[in-house]
Amino acid sequence: MARLLKKVPGLSEHERILFARSLSATPDERWAMHQAHLRSLGLLTRSQRKAFGFNSPE
Repeated sequence: MARLLKKVPGLSEHERILFARSLSATPDERWAMHQAHLRSLGLLTRSQRKAFGFNSPE
């Protein structure tokens, strides 16, 4: 993983850590990280996203 990340140009140390974490995570862990990110932005529910201005997929 370290060799792969060293070849990616233009990433800050913080971005390299996030990239490594996402590459090493299982699908369930990635989904949990995604849900936690949406929750931290207040966009977890469909109604919250709609109020923020996102269009519904319908």
